[in-house]
Amino acid sequence: MTDVYDRAKQDIFRKRGEIEEIRNRRFRKIVRYVYENSPLYRRKFKESGIDIDKIKSIEDISRLPFTTKQELRESYPLKAVCVPKDRVVRVQMSGGTTGQPVIIPYTRHDVEQWKEMMMRAFFLAEVTERDIIQITPAFGLWNGGFGFHFAADAINAFVIPIGPGNTRNQIRFMVDFGTTVLAGTASYPLRIAEVADEMGIDVAELNVEKLILGAEPWSEEMRRRIERTFDARAYDIPGLTEMGGVGTVGFECPERDGLHIWEDNYVAEVIDPETGEVLDEGEEGEVVYTALNREGMPLIRYRSGEVSTIISRDGCECGIEHTKIKRIRGRTDDMIIYKGVKFYPTDVENILAEHGVVNYKIFAINGKLEIVFEGDERIKSAIAKDLAEFVGIHPAIKTVPIGQLERFEGKAKRLIRG
Repeated sequence: MTDVYDRAKQDIFRKRGEIEEIRNRRFRKIVRYVYENSPLYRRKFKESGIDIDKIKSIEDISRLPFTTKQELRESYPLKAVCVPKDRVVRVQMSGGTTGQPVIIPYTRHDVEQWKEMMMRAFFLAEVTERDIIQITPAFGLWNGGFGFHFAADAINAFVIPIGPGNTRNQIRFMVDFGTTVLAGTASYPLRIAEVADEMGIDVAELNVEKLILGAEPWSEEMRRRIERTFDARAYDIPGLTEMGGVGTVGFECPERDGLHIWEDNYVAEVIDPETGEVLDEGEEGEVVYTALNREGMPLIRYRSGEVSTIISRDGCECGIEHTKIKRIRGRTDDMIIYKGVKFYPTDVENILAEHGVVNYKIFAINGKLEIVFEGDERIKSAIAKDLAEFVGIHPAIKTVPIGQLERFEGKAKRLIRG
């Protein structure tokens, strides 16, 4: 590793006592900062009767009100910003929303903080200046590609900032330039492999060694399939635009059995999405984030809509002592309730992927549930049995010929509601 990773390594492997000291200090500071500088939080705290002088440590966080995406929409364009407009150096927009956009402003400090969090991910994934990094997420208001680019540029790696789409050209660049690291949405690598096969190219024979994938929930079985297909190692990278962008809140360690939350920069709570009650370790619920080290528009107790569980607040076998949560199972608004059973698309994906299925759709319309997948009619009964046993559902199941379902070069749209 190069010297540029020295700080990342130090921050990743901080001891628990030091992590606690940093986050408590930053928590007290950020609560006062938003109260004094954000019209949104000044109003929210006053309405909730919050005396900021009595907020002494992380233990007091549950006394503070939640922040919702709707409040951020209502704050468009810069009604919740904490700095003068001339200190804003860029804005990004939260993806996947309709109606009024959610705009997140960045100061120079915020851009550097984003880069530093991505540097931690690169360090753990063993990305170095010798790598050739192909960045397929978008470079635009959606933050996808920029975090990867900032970190890749900082380590002087060979960067291919190709952006999304044109899969045949993606493959051409992978062949011609010898791409070793592929960054993208979780569903895109298998689409690349499918098109490569049509071109007579086996992606396992390419130089790709590491895939850093995110932007959507994806199952462990899908990870295994991607790794077998590319003969490479795949990492799950979390991150919300509202928290600063891809890669900001945490990353997987080499154990790859959960996401370490960078607690010197973020607090992660898990709550009951209906009652708002903070849940104990091991209980599944909605992840709520608080940004401790951002300037432009740090958010306090932001309801992310992500579903996960705190695995452990103790040290991991890898030596990292930052809290670890499970990989994101889904989003609260993607949960399906069918005949009293609650489940997420990733639960179905796990079953389908075990049977070799890559492309599928879930239709939850008018109280009916149908799963449509590309594949062999003969595996329907086995899939139906596994869905009943492991998910607890008995949907209608339909097979269609390979190539009939829509393909995606960004986030895959698996769930259709009506």
